[in-house]
Amino acid sequence: MGATIRRERRQRGWSQARLAREVCRVAGVQGEPVGRQEVSRWETGKRTPRDWLPFIAAALGVSVDALTAPQGPAESPLPTLADYLPADDPLAPLGARTGRRIGMEQVGDLQQRVHGLRLADDVLAGGDLIRPALRELRSAVKLYREGSHTGEVGRALLR
Repeated sequence: MGATIRRERRQRGWSQARLAREVCRVAGVQGEPVGRQEVSRWETGKRTPRDWLPFIAAALGVSVDALTAPQGPAESPLPTLADYLPADDPLAPLGARTGRRIGMEQVGDLQQRVHGLRLADDVLAGGDLIRPALRELRSAVKLYREGSHTGEVGRALLR
């Protein structure tokens, strides 16, 4: 409900103080029993405006149901690890068979994935990355140990 109140308020270009004044005006109360801080508490979900809800709806020109109805996320969802890995994901699942010939193309694909993990690390929490990062590391080590490659490719895999 708080996000809906905030969205409706912002659509009108109102400050929290203005919404507080409008709520008091619609409720017909003298003084300011509702202030900017109270509006902030409603919008952040710290308080639920049970008694004030009809007045908030009237001040915003919407129905009470419009304020209380569940809403989908107004903003795009938070990024996930998949947003940072290469789109075609050429190494998924990254695997090595004994004797498989590894070339610079596979090294380039692995470098793209490592770069994606580094970018994701700037945005996502470390706990969300540790398992995928360890899985990638194990796969890269397996490629290095079990695949056949030139010295140049081997050095690139170690990097």
